[in-house]
Parts: sequence; structure tokens; C-alpha cells
Amino acid sequence: MRLIGMVLALGAIGWVLYQASGGKEGDGAIPESYQQSLKKAEGVEQTVQEAAQLRMKEIEQGDQ
Repeated sequence: MRLIGMVLALGAIGWVLYQASGGKEGDGAIPESYQQSLKKAEGVEQTVQEAAQLRMKEIEQGDQ
């Protein structure tokens, strides 16, 4: 009986902490500012890849 009471108490504490942290409305494990930084970094990576591909085409055309 004591064990059941302790499990219920721990469940209630966990539920309160979950609700206090935002519950389902939370933005996940990664904060919004970091997510924005990741999106910017992906954009920069794409730009660098495109520039590298363009440069490779120029080099290949120059060799011919």
C-alpha cells in the first residue's frame, strides 16, 4: 500500500513538473534561437555548395 502511494505521488510530481515546463506546448529540446541559427547555417552551407559546383564547372570547362 505504501508503494502504491509513493508511485502515485511520484506520478503527480512528474505531471506537475511537465505542466510547469509547458507540457505539449513546449518547443522541443532545441531552443528557438538555436533552431534559427541552424537554419541560417543550412542556408550558408547550400550557398557554399552551389559556389563550389559552379567553380568546378568553370575549372572543367577551362581544362577542355
